[in-house]
Amino acid sequence: MISRFFYSSFDSFPSSKGASTHIFESCKAMSNTSERIDVFCLKGSKSCSGIPKNVSIHDFYHDETTGNYLRKAVLFSNKIFQCMEAVPQKGVAQFRDIWSGLGMINRPGIKTIFEVNALTSVELPEKYPLLTSTFIEEIRIIEKKCLESCDHIITPSQITKQYLIEEFEIVENKITVIPNGGDFDISIETNQIELPDQYIVYFGALQPWQGVDVLIKSLKFLKDYPNLKLIICSSVKEKFSKDLRKLSKNLGVDEKLIFYYELDKTNLFYILSRAKASIAPLKFGKRNITQGCCPIKVLETMSAKTPLIASEIPVIQELARDNAYYFWPEDELDLSRCIRFVLENESVAKKKASDAQRLFLKNYTWNHHNDKLQQVYNKLILE
Repeated sequence: MISRFFYSSFDSFPSSKGASTHIFESCKAMSNTSERIDVFCLKGSKSCSGIPKNVSIHDFYHDETTGNYLRKAVLFSNKIFQCMEAVPQKGVAQFRDIWSGLGMINRPGIKTIFEVNALTSVELPEKYPLLTSTFIEEIRIIEKKCLESCDHIITPSQITKQYLIEEFEIVENKITVIPNGGDFDISIETNQIELPDQYIVYFGALQPWQGVDVLIKSLKFLKDYPNLKLIICSSVKEKFSKDLRKLSKNLGVDEKLIFYYELDKTNLFYILSRAKASIAPLKFGKRNITQGCCPIKVLETMSAKTPLIASEIPVIQELARDNAYYFWPEDELDLSRCIRFVLENESVAKKKASDAQRLFLKNYTWNHHNDKLQQVYNKLILE
């Protein structure tokens, strides 16, 4: 048993995003290994029920006057450093990003785990395309320092593991691949949401690389389905859907769209379980193709026994295998063909969805994830 465990993420917790679900499940795994877990994060938008009693959440709040992304990141990193300076005993520290890592690595008595779900040098240019190559190279230097200094690395995808080996020359046995998990309660019922008779669903965040614009464009080719709706369950606030709403209006498909924002799991699963299909339209790009990721939306769709239509990219094929309908990324016509096939071949689509659920139950529940995480912790204790 580890006397003290620390977990840090430069992200909001709890929230409606997939990262928040991952953090919650990691806390559950840690609670079985340590007497006390301290979680450092940004202040979340929701309350957190079900968190283990030995987990303490220390959330930091930055108001809009704090400054830009880098300023906030540095303030967060300094805060983590100060918190770790006050730690008197041995323990294990796990971090999800370099800003957390800078405050945790190279401390006597503290073993560190870098949880690499995504790399800042890959993610930031997607959000801020005007960043200079010099700045990105400086970020990569920090990433390399964190990767080399930590005791172990966990990542959710074989593709991400290979990227770390090739780009940062990390030895293979230092990295453990632990796919994300998913959960779904088939008994869930709710009367809070009135649903259309025929709809497809997208759920998750709305960053450009998610490909929600491609999904909206595909509706142009499905106008012979007048009753078909697209429900978008956004994990982020309404203001981030402004461009997508404008696009749908310009295309003349705005009446087909229904938006929900930051739904709780009960209502989200209610919508997902009754959809004709769930769409994961990830785009090409370094973030999805080269670096890799592990979309929780794919796993939760599989768990719900809902037909999955997804971009034909390695990270999704790694998870769903032959149990999804694939279209060429960023090709809205090809996507519309997949949607049309599922709508017109409902029994075939349900059979594939049942196969996907069996694959999920065998490999991708959060229990699978947490058991593998527990093995990493036990190995660190013994070293």
